[in-house]
Amino acid sequence: MITKFENNKFLIKQYDNLLNQINLNESIVQNLTDIELKEKIEKLKAQYFITNKLSDELIIESFSLTREASIRTIGLRHFDQQLIGGLVLNEGKIAEMKTGEGKTLVATLPIVLNALTSKGVHLVTVNDYLAKRDAEWMGQIYNHLGLSHGLIQSQMNENERKFNYNKDITYITNHELAFDFLRDNMVLDASDLVLRPFNYCIIDEVDSILIDEARTPLIISGEVPTDSIMYIQALEISKYLRKNIDYDLDEKATNVVLNDAGIKQIEKILGISNIFETNQPWVFFVTNALKAENFFFKNVQYIVRNNKICIVDEFTGRIMPDRRWNNGLHEAIEAKENIWVDQSSQQLAGITYQNFFTLYPKLSGMTGTAKTAATEFEKIYNLEVIVIPTIRPFQREDLPDQVYVSEIGKWKAVAQACREMYQIGRPTLVGTNSIEKSEIISLILNDYNIPHKVLNAKPENLGLESEIIAEAGCLGSIVISTNMAGRGTDIILGGNLNFKINRIVINLITNNKIKYAKNRSKLFIFHKLMSQIKNKQTNFSKKDIEYILELNNFNTQKQKLLKKVIVILFFYLKINLKKSFVSKRKQIVELGGLFVIGTERHESRRIDNQLRGRTARQGDPGTSRFYISLEDKIFRLFGGNKIKQLINTFQLTNDDIPLQSKILTKSLDLAQEKVENYYYEIRKNIYEYDEVLNQQRQIFYATRWSVLNTVTIRNWILDIGESVIIELLKYLKTTQTIENKELLEQDLEQLKNLFNFSINLDIKTLKQLPYFVLFNFLREQFWLNYDLKEINYELLMQIKEYQDFQKSCFLKAIDSCWSDHLEKMSELREAIVWSAYGQRDPLIQYKQEAYRLFTITLQEIQNYLIFTLLSTDLT
Repeated sequence: MITKFENNKFLIKQYDNLLNQINLNESIVQNLTDIELKEKIEKLKAQYFITNKLSDELIIESFSLTREASIRTIGLRHFDQQLIGGLVLNEGKIAEMKTGEGKTLVATLPIVLNALTSKGVHLVTVNDYLAKRDAEWMGQIYNHLGLSHGLIQSQMNENERKFNYNKDITYITNHELAFDFLRDNMVLDASDLVLRPFNYCIIDEVDSILIDEARTPLIISGEVPTDSIMYIQALEISKYLRKNIDYDLDEKATNVVLNDAGIKQIEKILGISNIFETNQPWVFFVTNALKAENFFFKNVQYIVRNNKICIVDEFTGRIMPDRRWNNGLHEAIEAKENIWVDQSSQQLAGITYQNFFTLYPKLSGMTGTAKTAATEFEKIYNLEVIVIPTIRPFQREDLPDQVYVSEIGKWKAVAQACREMYQIGRPTLVGTNSIEKSEIISLILNDYNIPHKVLNAKPENLGLESEIIAEAGCLGSIVISTNMAGRGTDIILGGNLNFKINRIVINLITNNKIKYAKNRSKLFIFHKLMSQIKNKQTNFSKKDIEYILELNNFNTQKQKLLKKVIVILFFYLKINLKKSFVSKRKQIVELGGLFVIGTERHESRRIDNQLRGRTARQGDPGTSRFYISLEDKIFRLFGGNKIKQLINTFQLTNDDIPLQSKILTKSLDLAQEKVENYYYEIRKNIYEYDEVLNQQRQIFYATRWSVLNTVTIRNWILDIGESVIIELLKYLKTTQTIENKELLEQDLEQLKNLFNFSINLDIKTLKQLPYFVLFNFLREQFWLNYDLKEINYELLMQIKEYQDFQKSCFLKAIDSCWSDHLEKMSELREAIVWSAYGQRDPLIQYKQEAYRLFTITLQEIQNYLIFTLLSTDLT
């Protein structure tokens, strides 16, 4: 039987031949000049356009050139393991690489190779900071090879976005990319499109994006007026309802179910006899108010900033200011926090990450934690996970969990562990699941008089993120942080020397500490800061200095002098501080490296491993341990009765003694496995339902794209007009006259006005006339009316303007009907679950009903277009 380890070893071995040839080619490219490197890239581009294939020859040449450009620009040479990672990514697979193994550098290899196609390459990461940092850092390599690179940031306008998307390589966040795609499918003119057709994409932190965020669809909403009073009244009503008496909570599904007693209580408060016969959906409003009260808490799921509710990403601990919960929940939370709600939201467009990223012909990803989700990656995304061996031996020690009966006992133990680490000087990282928990442990450490820093989604802490992470590996450092996924900065034992030197340089210059510096060194602060920057003041701000450091071209002599001062100070301090840095790093290594404390098991082993992965980078020693309690949410909801029985059987009441039992360990592992399976089923369920909508979305968007890129849609309109006439006749012919005479007469009158004919055609005559006679007559009337309008408009305006008007009508018809369709599909999705009670498969029922709604929507688009064109008078 072949083990998983042996199988992975075999998969790695298949890259040996290419790896050897890349290494053999290294001596050749080393002799090339910088100009010859660029010329080589151009030759590879030409070679691709002849064969239309990224052959092994191109891979070998491209990887060799990229490695050489990296050495010449940023001073980093790709290791063999990193070359293997690059080969895995190029094959459209997921490369799992431990934290600190250089994933950022690995990505440059397949990026340069696939940029040879000139079709664009996207490097997707989890936040603006990482996208900007990596684009600037790795951009030096691309520039050296003559390739262009771009960066998309959240504040950019459409022109800036289009400019950057048209580069060979674009760095962007998953959020910005997906929303640009949705916005592109709402534009009314092809010139407003910002994206090119998709080609190749590498996703950094691929498990965070494709799995953790896959439960939440991306939605573009339009604002619609709403009645804030309804949300406020619902909030007040909810305060009179009793848990487990008037309503029941399903904490797993984050759902509230009103029972009969609750319904009667609401009716009593409102003074109505039947809540379901009123014009207002009170059940909807009250249920949301109860959800807001019971499941969504300030400083856990959200924070309040500038009188706005800002969602906190549960996986990264970052705020998502542009996101809103849908279906009225966000408005209910605003009412709870006394924030006035003027506008509600209506869905205009939406997509899940699962269906969005599968639009790429070639997709790959990299992360430190993917193997535990390998099955899901393969089933949903068709992505194979390959574990890349570490460059140096892996030395992390994962200690057994410390399990406590209560949360109080757990927090005491965490604080005691922090005290012990602080006393010996060992740097410690404490990972928490929420802002609230990070502040609880911070308060306890304050009582213990232990200095520490907190990193969470609160604005005052986020601004210090780079500084906190840079110093997290220093002697005696204690850092409390919410989830660490996507932080993008490694914790270096001894601290980040370059960061420390930068801070000293900035401090010296901004505070003009000439005397202090002179006493500390013989450099005389570089000739007294270049004679006070040539007899001018040195009162530069920190921002001034950082700005000058980023400049490539300097406008003034003063800027050139300051740059010279900074560079010389930097290298002088580096030489003098390096010895101290090495000594402190050695001391920390002897202490065992960074100690990572987890304060709660997460919903997935992957997220636990993300926290553990912050220690023992690049062969450093490190230790991790989780401190958990039987009151933690994961065990409360998924632990089952075994844990409760264990507590009762052994009368476990001592908060201060950790529990150790094989039965307990097995129960805890089983609970986490249940959580993983539970959320996997949710993601799978979302995928299956969204797949139905995705097929419809593809038809809508393909139609839209065709309209945008077609010069004239005249023939299209004529065909649609005939389809509309067929449906009209079907309706008029089949509708019973006796019951609907008045309605039919009104419809017939509207038809006469729309098709502009005055023949005395009544209902009786219409019913008697043969179908083909009516069809031919109405078709000729439609053609005549349409041609007359077209000729009339062409006399009044340029032909292109009228063509644009017709296209605009068509696009607005699609957008309006698509928005309504999304709302109907959302309502269907919520209602269809009741099919299960009738012993019917909800998914099959959903597919059948979705198809019916889809055909209706297609007909509505055609009706909207024809009626708009015929009834609009541009004169």
